[in-house]
Parts: sequence; structure tokens; C-alpha cells
Amino acid sequence: MIRILYMSDLHLEMERWRLNVVGWTAFMARHRAVSLHPLRGPMIDEAGSVDLIVLAGDVHQSVRGIVYADRLSRFMRAPAIYVAGNHEFYRQNIERVLPALHRAAARTDGRVSFLENNVATFNFSGQRLHVLGCTLWTDYDLYGDPAGAMQTARRRMNDYEAIHDGKHVFAPEDALRRHLESRVWLHKTLAQLQRYEPEAQRLVVTHHAPSGAALGERTGGIGPAYASELLLEFAPRAPAAWIHGHTHFRHESTEEGIRFMSAPRGYVLYDGATVQQYQPGILEL
Repeated sequence: MIRILYMSDLHLEMERWRLNVVGWTAFMARHRAVSLHPLRGPMIDEAGSVDLIVLAGDVHQSVRGIVYADRLSRFMRAPAIYVAGNHEFYRQNIERVLPALHRAAARTDGRVSFLENNVATFNFSGQRLHVLGCTLWTDYDLYGDPAGAMQTARRRMNDYEAIHDGKHVFAPEDALRRHLESRVWLHKTLAQLQRYEPEAQRLVVTHHAPSGAALGERTGGIGPAYASELLLEFAPRAPAAWIHGHTHFRHESTEEGIRFMSAPRGYVLYDGATVQQYQPGILEL
């Protein structure tokens, strides 16, 4: 059995407003009281032993999330998988941040693997696990009107003001292009692994959700910016599970025979008490 701790949407960038949150000083004191525990983020000292850590995006802006992942890996004594969310790129040049995330992870001596359309492979007590990761973005086709959904997202999503590529502001069309590239890559890679290593487990990690059933409160016109309906088409590829983030909706579900799940933490500034009580998800394969 492989035991995996998974989290997303930690939004550590918001902890600079922590003094405005009731109980935050005592919460931070708990971090300092546990030797080697990361000094920010959720308390994970009671999670028990795990084989792997998965961080499914929106951890911190730019490479700061890799720093956190490395500290978490050292504390938990387990390797960490990191997939970027949309917030990693806020007020950043996405074309520069992506290679910077790869370089930062490479400097951790194997403790952190940053995935964007690539695979990390592990062997845990004789069990082989392939982890396929990407941000995924979205096809905006959740309700069958991608053009309308893209216009809604352009008006309402901060992504399309806060991210750029050095020349242009990031647009829904850019998200769609990246989504299609990742979707093709996932199909191709899962098929290859299924064919050549059928005995190995395959875990998919994305930031954006693979099903509208994971929207939670992100319903209505903004829903297509958070999820795409993918599980039916990926069912023949037989991934063991699919971990995602982005929707801020905690769940463990099964659809089309695929287990998919999310354990988002949320925004410290708005969800103070809930954030302090947060517990990571645990997946056993």
C-alpha cells in the first residue's frame, strides 16, 4: 500500500495578513513548537507516516511554493510532487516562472518534483507508481458554450489581469491552448504507461478539476473556468486516482470508475477559523 498526503490551495501568499485573523498568533506558535515543522501553512504533525506528498497547486506565488514543499518534504521525510495552480503565476511572467519552478525543484536533491506535462516515478516497497502532473487549465466547454464561458471568465477571473507572458496579458485563449496540450499529453502518456507497464499504478495530479461534479460553490457562469468534463474519456486509460485543486471544494468521489479528490485549504484572510482547522487529505493506493 502507498500512503499519499495531498493538499491544494494553501494560498501561503495570504499569510502576510495573518494578524487580522482571530487566533492566528496561537496557531503560528503551534508551528514553532514542533521541531522542523514548516513555519507557515497547515499543521501536519498528526498526519502520520506517508510515502508521498502531493501539492496540487495554488501553494504560493512563483518559486516560494517550492521552498515550502522542500521544507515539508524534509519534515515528513517523504518526496513531494508539486503542480502549479493559476496563483503561482499572479503578477508574474508565466514563461519565466515555469522554468524557474523546474530549476528550483531540481535544487532540492530529489525531494521535490515539479510537474508540468511530465512524469515522476517512484518505487515504494516493491510497488511502482507513475505520477503524471500538469496545471491542465480548462477547455471552457463544461456547459457546451466555450465562447460564452471564455467571455465570462475574461470579465470575472483575476487570471486574465494578473498573469502575462512578457508581451501580452494572459487570456482565456491561452488557457485553452495550454489545456489542449496537457490533455493530449495525458492521453498519450497514460496510454504508453498502460501498455508497457500495466502492473504499475498511475496517479494524475492537476490543479484544474476533471469533472463538473467537483465545482462546489464555483457553479454558474464561472464554472467552466474551474473544471472540464474529462473522466469519461480518460476512463479507458485507467488511472488509479486523480488529485486536483482549484475549486476550493473538498471531496472524495468516483466517476466513470475513476477516484478523484481534492483537499483545498482556502484563503486565510476570509476563512480564518476553517483554515486553522484544516487537515490534509490521505489517499491509499
